[in-house]
Amino acid sequence: MLSSGKRSLSREDLKTADKDEKESLLEHDSDLDEEMLFTRPSTSSEDANVNRKMDNVRIQIQEVTDVMRDNVQKVMDRGEKLEDLQEASDRLNMAGNEFREAAKKAQRKAWMQNIKSRMIIISVTVIIVLFIVVLDIMVLYLVLR
Repeated sequence: MLSSGKRSLSREDLKTADKDEKESLLEHDSDLDEEMLFTRPSTSSEDANVNRKMDNVRIQIQEVTDVMRDNVQKVMDRGEKLEDLQEASDRLNMAGNEFREAAKKAQRKAWMQNIKSRMIIISVTVIIVLFIVVLDIMVLYLVLR
């Protein structure tokens, strides 16, 4: 049975419920024993007791139906959230791949700039050394001459 902390329906709520829904809940796929239980004639002294029990059963059926509807809705919401999460994961994966490619290009560019600057420094140094050596040789040549 359901605990009293769950939703409860009053007799008026049950009476105002949609008649088609009550019939489908009570009679859908029921066999003869169940139909006889719900529709059997009762004696006048037991009539109030049986009606109260029937109302309690109907209320419990309504509560179970409501809980099942809530559960189905939660499952559907969860499925939508999982789809959204999958899409976000795919977008993040694509963004990560693009970042990785951009980082590799930037690393290659920085490496090339480093190599170019070293080549320039080495070239300037070699030219200065050659200039000094050539000047020394010219000075020595002129002095010795």
